[in-house]
Amino acid sequence: MIGTQSILPPGFGPGSHGEEDRLDYLPMPREMHTFERPSLPEPEQLDSHPIALALLERLQEALTAYRIGEQSRVIGLDRQPKADLKLLQQILGEGEVAIQVGGQRPVRIQETVLAGVWWVQLQVGLGEVVGQWLEVADIPALVRRRAFAEARWPRLGATLPDDLLNAGPVLVELLEAAKQHAEHASATPHVINLSLLPFSAEDQRFLAEQLGEGPVTVLSRGYGNCRIASTATPGIWRVQYFNSTDRLILDTLEVTAIPQAACAAQEDIDDSAERLREIREALE
Repeated sequence: MIGTQSILPPGFGPGSHGEEDRLDYLPMPREMHTFERPSLPEPEQLDSHPIALALLERLQEALTAYRIGEQSRVIGLDRQPKADLKLLQQILGEGEVAIQVGGQRPVRIQETVLAGVWWVQLQVGLGEVVGQWLEVADIPALVRRRAFAEARWPRLGATLPDDLLNAGPVLVELLEAAKQHAEHASATPHVINLSLLPFSAEDQRFLAEQLGEGPVTVLSRGYGNCRIASTATPGIWRVQYFNSTDRLILDTLEVTAIPQAACAAQEDIDDSAERLREIREALE
């Protein structure tokens, strides 16, 4: 792959990493997001960038053909002219969901204004982009592959700390559900709502230490302000909802392959195919 500079805006998406709080290390978006047609380029710009138009046509074909549950459709961007990619990014804009995937090769993913159309960038060093593509999917395949690729089962001691309220029973229930999910994956997530339980700071700390931190963090504005993070335990996600002042209003743990709040539905894909037709008609 050919190394390029990032064409996405600085800060990429609604959040960026921080160091002071390992559980809440991405700032939340402040407003609900609704669809707004992106700022389209002038006709004379398009005349000199036929590749951007060709990529939109390929994207239209991918959106029309894709069905949830199928293999995602990928449109490679590595060898495309930088000017055409900038124009394409202007047309597609920035949507509701941003994803960061850690590891030796960090990945930044931004949903476009077309739900289910994702701009994926592989990075090295200080943010140098070494590969990028558009992907039509409910969630990019790379997120599924990496979320629990290095996950491990926690080792529980014979006794629990004395100052816990409910973390012990919650952890036991989670691990039982996660092991069942690993053996026979269920489409229905197993959810524990911590907001309904007496849960102390010690409970939170113990649970966080036992579950660990996974590589995937998702910020979604489509279901309210929502932060979704994989843990280091197979199949277990932390899903947190916040209000407009970044106050936590719902705190849950889910045992599932991918929380639905992070995924595009088939009706989203179909709607995006229609929106792209409208955009292309406006451009023509």
